[in-house]
Amino acid sequence: MYSLNVDSQHLNFSAAHFITFAGKCERLHGHNYAVGVYLEGGLTEDDYVYDFVELKKKVKALCDTLDHKFLLPTENPQFQVTFADGEVEIRVHERRYVFPERDVQVVPVSNITAECLAKYLAGELLRELTDSETLSVVQVSVEEAPGQAASFRIENGQRG
Repeated sequence: MYSLNVDSQHLNFSAAHFITFAGKCERLHGHNYAVGVYLEGGLTEDDYVYDFVELKKKVKALCDTLDHKFLLPTENPQFQVTFADGEVEIRVHERRYVFPERDVQVVPVSNITAECLAKYLAGELLRELTDSETLSVVQVSVEEAPGQAASFRIENGQRG
């Protein structure tokens, strides 16, 4: 089995978020996230696990959808969200936030943690890699600060 890693200074995004935990809500803040990808599989007819250039383009495109946005988890039952008149209103506990809709990226996860972002990006990347039949593992890591990263691994095409 062959493997490859892609970790580039260009595979990143800056985004704002807050997370809820144990009935509490963090303050709104942001990170400069870095994304890494690990693939395993057999070789293609061109002797690649996957073309590095094409892989980086796909990962960069995914990062760009999140860049300079407020990341809104759509699966969090603590969030009351209203979309109206080009704005997004979010109520969580005693707090209320209003953002321009164009500055919000909805993400189908329960919380905007590095773990949930890694799982989301791994699933999105797997959907983008449909042109490869030789892949057996897609793993994405999301670093939210130097030395702080989480990864999610999808094996044998399962979406986890």
